[in-house]
Amino acid sequence: MDPFPIHCWINTPAGLMAANEELAAVPMPVGPFRQELPLRYGPYLEAISSFLTQDHCRALQRVLPQHLQRAVSLSEIAKIDIISEKHGALYHVAQLRVHLQQEICRLAINVAVTPQQQAFLENEYELLTLLSTSNGNQFLPTPYLAGETTYRVDAELSRTLKLFIVEWFNDFHEFHLGKDAKGPPPIIKVWDGGAPGLRLKRQQGHALYHRAAAILTACLDGRSFRQIYPWHHAAGDFIVKVEGDSVDLRLITVRDYRCLLSPEPDFENLVAAILHFFLNMSLRMRLDRLDGVGELAWAAPDCLGPLLAGFLQSWERKTQANAHLPSCRELLDVLRSLNQDEWLQLAEMVGEDGLVEAGELDFIKPLLADHVSELTTAINKDLALCG
Repeated sequence: MDPFPIHCWINTPAGLMAANEELAAVPMPVGPFRQELPLRYGPYLEAISSFLTQDHCRALQRVLPQHLQRAVSLSEIAKIDIISEKHGALYHVAQLRVHLQQEICRLAINVAVTPQQQAFLENEYELLTLLSTSNGNQFLPTPYLAGETTYRVDAELSRTLKLFIVEWFNDFHEFHLGKDAKGPPPIIKVWDGGAPGLRLKRQQGHALYHRAAAILTACLDGRSFRQIYPWHHAAGDFIVKVEGDSVDLRLITVRDYRCLLSPEPDFENLVAAILHFFLNMSLRMRLDRLDGVGELAWAAPDCLGPLLAGFLQSWERKTQANAHLPSCRELLDVLRSLNQDEWLQLAEMVGEDGLVEAGELDFIKPLLADHVSELTTAINKDLALCG
């Protein structure tokens, strides 16, 4: 018998619903990878519960002290809620709420089903662990524990699920470009699990792009030029927290961490590598799907100034630990030395290097000329971009 009650829930557009006998039998959504045994909510949530409580709650005894940075006794736990939250292309995501005597501890559990998904999961856990010591750690979920559990259909039929537990960012939500009733350009909508009701103000949108560029730049390795890639706004890789007129941002997934150039840059072509990273980021930052699932969409050009400022601000901090890198001022001078034709030639190459989904290149190509024109305008504005 468990030393505390465990309650299982399903997060729906109508709110949290208890995983009763009827809902427990409902099949869960599946991603693009074929599954011979589609999961159902009941056995899925039970498999997570079993992982948490097996071996005298070994998983909880390892994770809670890491997360809370103090010793935690099982006697402090009043109850646990396991909430099925999301079902993406790679993982099923559950939220774990551990109700302690004085606080509630929130964690995320990513669960992979197929061999392909499990390979992605194991790789991501290793990358999050690697990056947990980097400057980007404050923007990424802290990884705590990886393991596996058994999903049981009946006494004879079961399968192994792989999972890992990471930090849960409370009150952070997906955001996507959406249509404005007044016409273009697109607006930014925040999705809080129900109907998207919050529209970001112009300055909030600027802060969002500033922070996103700063995060990606902070996570860039200044020697190998490995970077977090691929990422996509349409997949909800970035999430936002809105408090009044301010916004905060996190990056919740690291699918891969690699250099997009071959061979990897050396000291002779550092500037070319930096330009490649910056230009590719500027293209992908504008790309989304309407409401996350619709047709490809393109953010308004006023995002480019904040994006540039976030990149340079983060770059300036990076140079303090990497003396071989050009300074923020030197880099800005290089950016301003290129004309639109040179930017366009580079953009045509970078656009092909940075593909994530089919159809993106056909969508981006007609936009490249305007993009580099708008980018050079942002770069050449008389602003104090470097300290």
